[in-house]
Amino acid sequence: MTVGPSMKKAGWHAAVLSLIAVLLGLFWRDSTGEESGAEYPARPIKLVVPFNPGGGSDLFGRTIQQGIEQAGLLPQPLVVVNRPGGSATIGSRYVKNAKQDGYTLLLLHNAIITAQYSGLVNYGPDDFDPIAATGEIGMVIAVHESSRFTSLKQLLDEAKAKPDTVVHGVNLGAPTHFAALKLENASGAKFRFTQAGDGADRFGKLKEHIDVAGFSVSEFLSFRSEGLRGLALLDVKPNPFLNDVPTATEQGYDVTELNSHYWWFPKGTPKSRTDYMAGILEQAMKTEFVQTKLAGLNMDPVFVRGAEFQSLLDDRIRTAKAVGQQESPDVPNIPLFVGIALAASLILVLVSRRTAMLNSERVTKFHGAESLSKPPSIRRPGLLFFTTAVYVGAMQFQWLAYPIATSAFIIVTGLILTKEPRRILLPLAEVALIVSFGTHYVLTNVVVTDLP
Repeated sequence: MTVGPSMKKAGWHAAVLSLIAVLLGLFWRDSTGEESGAEYPARPIKLVVPFNPGGGSDLFGRTIQQGIEQAGLLPQPLVVVNRPGGSATIGSRYVKNAKQDGYTLLLLHNAIITAQYSGLVNYGPDDFDPIAATGEIGMVIAVHESSRFTSLKQLLDEAKAKPDTVVHGVNLGAPTHFAALKLENASGAKFRFTQAGDGADRFGKLKEHIDVAGFSVSEFLSFRSEGLRGLALLDVKPNPFLNDVPTATEQGYDVTELNSHYWWFPKGTPKSRTDYMAGILEQAMKTEFVQTKLAGLNMDPVFVRGAEFQSLLDDRIRTAKAVGQQESPDVPNIPLFVGIALAASLILVLVSRRTAMLNSERVTKFHGAESLSKPPSIRRPGLLFFTTAVYVGAMQFQWLAYPIATSAFIIVTGLILTKEPRRILLPLAEVALIVSFGTHYVLTNVVVTDLP
């Protein structure tokens, strides 16, 4: 029996539709958290670190990740995803808006508290489900070794006598900023604050652009040999590795700044999954690998969960409030502005096209059709621009899930570019769905990277 072209075509479409059905089913499973009865976790867990790779938080997160992996504590990978920017607010907002299925974690220290009370964002710890606090480390107030300041008292006295002249490099809204505010409150000093980025950036700017900055103990120890002088340790007790750096309390200023790495789920995550992850972290903190790494970072291997963790948070929130709560920023409605801009672009395309048509009619009327040179059409480029702008906006502001928005973008773009939309609609839709939902599955379950 000979198989005709129509039967081959039907068989091909049946195979394609079967593949699309499988991909849609996988997407539905991932998006709803349903794992067909499988125990949690049934797929990789994404750990969002809201800082650049190589920083203190990133190093800590990867240390815990390696400890979990080496001890075989999780049946699925824990994958670190860096989402830096906005003094950690870009990454924290991403997790805050993520699905409450236990597959998106946030690792963020006291910045989740200070960002709220400095007015950077209008959300804080109450908008997440707390899992545990791991590790604890102090902060060092330091200057370049060539600085005129040789003691904390000398620094604060000058900042008090000459307000706004001593430049303090901080990460605005982060613990380094709040530590400096605490020093101001304890001494009457008045610094001129400037955004100086993470620890490596602050150290790079110390000699020529800023006078003083705060560093975690591990950051200070790593930069010390390159020309860093410690003025005060903001800890409740002296550090044996910093015998020549007295605490601020020992120098007459009751200021401490202890930082821990907190683990969070989006608000509303099932408690069973929160408890499960807390147990995994507790086991990881006890592994020899993690204990050795934390000792090298000069970090106390503290672990707290449940009521003890909440008590720790309450205490640090009270401390942040004491520094002074500022009003939340009046954030513009950016999605609305983008929508208005897109609508204006579409109107401009339509008006321009209409104007070109009217001009063409006038030329025909007065000079005849033979003298008419057809004006170039801007319809297709205009529609492509508009479609691309809508797609970028959908990805940026998470209006639609990645595979849905990408499928629509491919289909609409293909229809704009072709001269025979009816003939290619079905194969175009098949390609769009396979590419979009296929790449989504591969990038979220196989390679495990971040998607909008």
